[in-house]
Amino acid sequence: MSQFSLRFDRESFEALDQIALLARQDYNLGGVGDWFGEFRGGLYGFYARLYGVQVHYEDVHAWQPKVRIPADTEYHLASILFQMDSAIECFTFALNAFGWAVTPSGFRDVTEAKALRSISPIDILGDPTRAPARQPQPGYVKVFPRCQSLWQGQAPVIVQIRDLHDVSKHRQTIFVGGKARSDPPDGFYEALGIPDDARRRAPLWPMAEIILKHDPKVPAIERTSRRVEPGELLEELVPSFVSLVDASGKAAFEDATANVPLNERQFRSG
Repeated sequence: MSQFSLRFDRESFEALDQIALLARQDYNLGGVGDWFGEFRGGLYGFYARLYGVQVHYEDVHAWQPKVRIPADTEYHLASILFQMDSAIECFTFALNAFGWAVTPSGFRDVTEAKALRSISPIDILGDPTRAPARQPQPGYVKVFPRCQSLWQGQAPVIVQIRDLHDVSKHRQTIFVGGKARSDPPDGFYEALGIPDDARRRAPLWPMAEIILKHDPKVPAIERTSRRVEPGELLEELVPSFVSLVDASGKAAFEDATANVPLNERQFRSG
C-alpha cells in the first residue's frame, strides 16, 4: 500500500447497520415510515462517497502513464471535497432516519419531503454564527451523544471541508499551489519512450503536496501573502477526515447499542 492509499474501517458501520436491521423487525421498532430504507440509503451513499475519496486521492498522487493537463489537480481536488462533504451529509441522513425511528420528535420527519430537504450536519453540530443561533436537533444528545460530541469537537475539520466544497462547486478554484513528486518508479519514463532530455518537461508528475485555499469564502481583495499553516494541505485534511470517519462509526455503534430500545436483542430464527 502506498503512502497515498486510504483505508476506511467499515466494521463499525456494518455493525451499526445490523443493529438498525434488528431494530427494523416488527418485534422491535418496526418499519413505520420506511425509516430503515432511508437509513440504509444514506449509509450506502456514505460508502460510495468514501470510495470516491479513495480513488481520487490516490489518482492525484499516483504515477500514471498519461499526460496531466493543467486542470488535473483541481479536478481531483474538487472531486475529493465533494466526496468528503457528501459523505458527511449522507451519514447525517442515515443517523437522522435511525434516530427518528427511536424518538420522532427529536429528529426530522423522514415521511415529509420538506423535512428531508432540511437534514444537515448542522442538525448535529448546531450553528452559533447564525442569527438567531441554530441549535442541534434535540434527539442527538439522547440517541447519539457520543457521535454528536465527536463531531462538535471536530467541527473545524467539518466546516473546512464544507466551505472548500461550497467554493469549489459554486465559485472558483481551491488549489493554490503545492509540490510535485520527483520519485518515479524504476523504468517509468523508459516504458513511455520519453528520452532523458525531455523528462523534466514532460507533464507527467503527480502531486506530493496540495495547498488548499485558506478562508476560501473571503474576498480576494482581503487576502494577503502568508505562510502555509498546519491543516492547509490536502495531505493533512484527508487523514483527519479518515480519522473522523473511523471514530464516527465506533461512536455511532456504541450509541445505538446503548440507546436504541429493543424488545429483543437477537434476530429470531426461522
